[in-house]
Amino acid sequence: MKTVLLTNGQQRKTLAVARSLGKRGIRVITSDETYMNPTGFSKYCHKSLVYPNPKTYPEKFYNWLCETIVKYECDVLFPMDDDTLDIVMENLEELNRLCIVPVSSIESYHIASDKGNSTRLAEEVKVPCPKTLYIKDLSELEKVEEVLSFPMIIKPRKSSGSRGIRVVCNKADLIEHYNIIHKDHLYPIIQECIGLGTRYDVCLLFDKNNKLKASFTQKELRHFPVEMGPSTLQQSIVYPEIEEMALKIMNKLKWYGIIEFEFMLDSNDGKIKFMEINPRFWASLQMSIYSGVDFPWLLYNIAIGENIKKHISYDTGIMCRWLLPGDILHFISNKERNKMMPPIWGGKKYKVYDDILSKDDPLPLLGFILACIRYAFDIKMWKLMFKR
Repeated sequence: MKTVLLTNGQQRKTLAVARSLGKRGIRVITSDETYMNPTGFSKYCHKSLVYPNPKTYPEKFYNWLCETIVKYECDVLFPMDDDTLDIVMENLEELNRLCIVPVSSIESYHIASDKGNSTRLAEEVKVPCPKTLYIKDLSELEKVEEVLSFPMIIKPRKSSGSRGIRVVCNKADLIEHYNIIHKDHLYPIIQECIGLGTRYDVCLLFDKNNKLKASFTQKELRHFPVEMGPSTLQQSIVYPEIEEMALKIMNKLKWYGIIEFEFMLDSNDGKIKFMEINPRFWASLQMSIYSGVDFPWLLYNIAIGENIKKHISYDTGIMCRWLLPGDILHFISNKERNKMMPPIWGGKKYKVYDDILSKDDPLPLLGFILACIRYAFDIKMWKLMFKR
């Protein structure tokens, strides 16, 4: 029996991977900073482990990772989020001698994970993007108004979702917030503000020869925080125009493994604009699995050397929600909550499924409740969850 080690058991995408692989007889070991996480309570999880905080103690985490792979004879490692993935990428050559790590090269990763580098790549292949400035010296802030008009958006080069993003409406705020962000994230990019249009995600999988093996597109329907937060409800769709944009960028980027593109409708000119790349599994992974593209299983098979068929067809109109706590918080915050469609409690009648709740595998709900109790007063954890 093959063994797969997962990090970041707190996250619902990790639960999706554990269920996908566990249902097929793969021995799944999950890990996080605490035993109180949804994935660890899944019946498809063979074992749950605790590791040192990767942000605070990167060396301790790496040593733990190597020891765990050897101790439990792990065949494959899936680093599930930025904090663990960054450490894996820095030590990829050594880790590849211990087990299979289905990720791309460090060179490609540095392009995809950097908002500045990925936006430059999109511009190079003529994919529409918000107008972007790449600051090289803080003195250049004095001349930003010559190129962009307020409001502007400051984005850290390395962050996921809306973490660290600031909207500024005047020069004083621009200089103040840019310098604050610059202290932790050197030379963030500055972009024009294109409004808050509809958001779309294109999810792709490439084999070791950089060939496309799976694709899936979803539309984000609801979010929390309502305007700029992570999606709490998504719908499977087909949108050839943005799928072609993503593949146009990928033609310039040699890639192996999972990757996700985020696009947004520009409310000013009505055009779709490239926003960023996530070089890892995305939070709403369960959505694609319900629709018929099982990315974790496909990636696992590619990792162990299987030659899989291309998966680009799937069911459309399927919806998946992050009810606990995302969609409930959206409902509370939404002034037009009574007009929401599908309604907050809409289930399979509306083709709505859930990320966590499952009759087949109910105990992750208990893991979620215990995690909430553990982190009830941890402001940093709640900010982390809702700034994705």
